Amino acid sequence: MDTSLLSGLIFFLAFASMIILHELGHYFAARYLGIEVDEFGFGIPPRMLTVWRMKGHFITKSGKRIEIPREFGLPFSWSEILKRPLTISVDDQDGALVLRSITLVEEVSQQKQADQDKIRVDAHGKILPTQAESAPEMKTLQIGKRRGAHELTETITEAHAGTEFTLNWLPIGGFVRPKGENDPTIAGGLAAATPWRRLGVLIAGPAMNLITALFFFIFLVRMDGYHDFSTVQLAAIAPNSPAEQAGMLAGDVLVSIDGQAITSSDSVLQVIDKNLGQPIEFVLLRDGAAVSVTAAPREHPPEGQGAVGIAMGHLIVPVNSWGESLQYGARSVLNSSREILLFPARMIQGTLAPGEGRFIGLKGISDVFNITVSSDVESRAPTTTSGDEAPTFATLYLIATLTISIGLFNLFPFPALDGGRIIFVIPEILFRRRVPQQFENAVHAAGMMLLLLLMLYVNIMDFVNPIQLLP
Repeated sequence: MDTSLLSGLIFFLAFASMIILHELGHYFAARYLGIEVDEFGFGIPPRMLTVWRMKGHFITKSGKRIEIPREFGLPFSWSEILKRPLTISVDDQDGALVLRSITLVEEVSQQKQADQDKIRVDAHGKILPTQAESAPEMKTLQIGKRRGAHELTETITEAHAGTEFTLNWLPIGGFVRPKGENDPTIAGGLAAATPWRRLGVLIAGPAMNLITALFFFIFLVRMDGYHDFSTVQLAAIAPNSPAEQAGMLAGDVLVSIDGQAITSSDSVLQVIDKNLGQPIEFVLLRDGAAVSVTAAPREHPPEGQGAVGIAMGHLIVPVNSWGESLQYGARSVLNSSREILLFPARMIQGTLAPGEGRFIGLKGISDVFNITVSSDVESRAPTTTSGDEAPTFATLYLIATLTISIGLFNLFPFPALDGGRIIFVIPEILFRRRVPQQFENAVHAAGMMLLLLLMLYVNIMDFVNPIQLLP
């Protein structure tokens, strides 16, 4: 069955949702900590339309508070008209002043031709009188078409425009644009907030990803049991192999080999590879009792079999209550996080299997989704066999793992990422001295360029050198 269209749709919705949930973490934390947000965008700019706007307000120099209705269009940044004389048209509704329009009259800057204005000559070289300078040209900027019952001549000193929720043309993910993100002079903005508040906003995005993954794993362990990858269980024994001759059975749990504790399938392979042709002790757990056997790994095993002749799996612990689901769900998040964090070290050490030691982009992730969705669909299809295999949840496991990856990746201490911005907050907390904002902005701008180049390279490699996936 061709599941390409279904897997593509699931990949698109899942990936976009992961990004939006990350940005929602930033948004809710900012609002809770009293930091204003100018825009929450669905998709990536350019903007398509404004879906909704929260009510805002501004304060004038005379102390008046003027409410900004949701339908009021703002084709500009408030910083463009702050502290400039304006004509403000308002209505009085139940004692509150409601904005209807703003009029700004400003001088249009014109380029002066100084040499021609100072000295002018005729065709015979005679100097002509200097022309009088013309009056400056004025331009009127009108914002809002409706006139209110009252007109005020005021200067705006504080602007709290309210969050715009926008829909943008590139439909993957989303973004949050806090007020004054990189300008500490803007009151109520992110850069002007205390370091602890900025730290809270920065951590909230990755935290939202980890919390989302926790909910996924709570559901998964409740439905599918807890997959304990730190415990190696024998899934099958090859006939006439050292494992069969030693008395190993499918279902046995490997406790240690040659005195070394077993915590993963990688540790099994490492011990066996060091002892080819030599008899070594295998300690197994069978029906709750420890069993010790001896087997000699083969140097030249038959094709399709390993040195010992075992197929390794992992222990699945049944989960019977929601309390256990929470416990094992949290453990699953921690286990997945540890594996993701150890990935760079394993890649450097060369302990990863061929094809695993690389990063993949959108195409590579989409290819993995195609395999997991196909596997899940096949596990639910009616068959003519008498087997009673349980349906798989590979796609949900993949989504949960990717959600954790996005959260942890953003915590990486690299400029432009949340982790890179946190690095600049920590000195302020520890030493009460802030890194100059201009320097920080320049570092993040350079980091963003490097990240975009890395992302471009990784996504190109998905096409040039596609990952090899086994169905």
